[in-house]
Amino acid sequence: MEAIVKAVLPDTPAQEAGLAEGDRITAINGHSDLEDMFDYQQLVLLEDTLTLTVQKAADGQTTTVCLDLAEADTPDEAGLVFASPLFGPIKTCNNACPFCFIDQQPDGLRPSLYVKDDDYRLSYFCNTYITLTNLTRHDRTRIEKLRPGPLYVSVHATNPEIRAQLLKNPKAPPIMAMLGWLADLEVPFHAQIVVTPGINDTAVLSQSLEDLYTLWPHCLSVAIVPVGLTQHRQALPGLTAVDGACAEAVLDRLAAFAGTDPNKAQFAFCSDEFYLLANRPFPGYDAYGGFPQLDDGVGTGRHLVKAFFDLEHTLPLKITPARNHLIVTGKLGAMALTPIVTRLNQIEGLYIDLTPVESRFWGQAITVSGLVTGQDILHSLDHTDLSGYESILIPETMCKDGEAVFLDGKTVDEVSNTLGCPITVVVNPNDAQSLLNVLLF
Repeated sequence: MEAIVKAVLPDTPAQEAGLAEGDRITAINGHSDLEDMFDYQQLVLLEDTLTLTVQKAADGQTTTVCLDLAEADTPDEAGLVFASPLFGPIKTCNNACPFCFIDQQPDGLRPSLYVKDDDYRLSYFCNTYITLTNLTRHDRTRIEKLRPGPLYVSVHATNPEIRAQLLKNPKAPPIMAMLGWLADLEVPFHAQIVVTPGINDTAVLSQSLEDLYTLWPHCLSVAIVPVGLTQHRQALPGLTAVDGACAEAVLDRLAAFAGTDPNKAQFAFCSDEFYLLANRPFPGYDAYGGFPQLDDGVGTGRHLVKAFFDLEHTLPLKITPARNHLIVTGKLGAMALTPIVTRLNQIEGLYIDLTPVESRFWGQAITVSGLVTGQDILHSLDHTDLSGYESILIPETMCKDGEAVFLDGKTVDEVSNTLGCPITVVVNPNDAQSLLNVLLF
């Protein structure tokens, strides 16, 4: 095993033992074969003391430290935060999906962006989607023992032949049998369908929704998202992008599935991109069933707008001194932010402009803010007079986790210096209060 310490929480056994960021733990209680956080959590819950073999980041020396867990009732109270929930190799994908985003990237990006993870443990700990096509007997045994949930499963189609076509994997096991196995274990899961026009967007989509609904309530929700196609597909099979007509048809098909059944209406949802492409407004707040798939872009726009207008009564009539900001986001983000910016500009002394950025790096079909690169921003603002702006606001989703670096490797400081205007990264941009804190204070 190799567990790298990302952080040590204050006033915990880990801090008292002298552990520090960057330390590498290679064994716990003599076990050097621990696979992941599941194993670690079990030890914390069962043992009063943990003996750790540690390679110290400060000098590279290997030492032994003890954690006294007598007063630690949960793994968090032990005080260790790891860089990854996995203590060994990641399980990678054995499919060849023609719409895999990793295969649609140019060369030269940071190495982590080319890792094709398909690991059930990351699905549990990090909400990443898995296909369930690469489970070994050992994996199945651990899932049957641990029963981790919820998991997030890329289904795409419940028809076995269509799914095998989409995964480019003729050996892919029938997905309904796999999901039924999870349901029998009472392991809850969320499902995802990537709509690929001409393959799984018509009757196949309707059948998939009906099939998945038979597994409710173990199947917690279904997210329907459009296939993402970049301009870096030279060696990949030709696929058709979701256009306005297709988006309208998918939205209508979802409505037909739900019908007048309130349970179905709170079960399957289209991502925000469909509404942008179809030029339709987002559904009402109550139509999203508690927003179970925000991380998949389902309802993020409506969630932000609702949260903002819930705070409208806290807005001032006037601010002094005057402030002038430019918000830079993707096309989809601009759709959500437009009513918010309109309302904020009614505050005397507050001036906000909103610029949706086209993705030249990936191709104009990509509309999400999280894929906007530094060079996209530079190109978009190349001929804009920025002298009157106090700052340019961007969402943290544009940056690498924990670092002010865009997907293309440009840093926020580099882009800011080139533009000659400060850039403020809005932390947790889907939280309306976070946005207001930056704009008003």
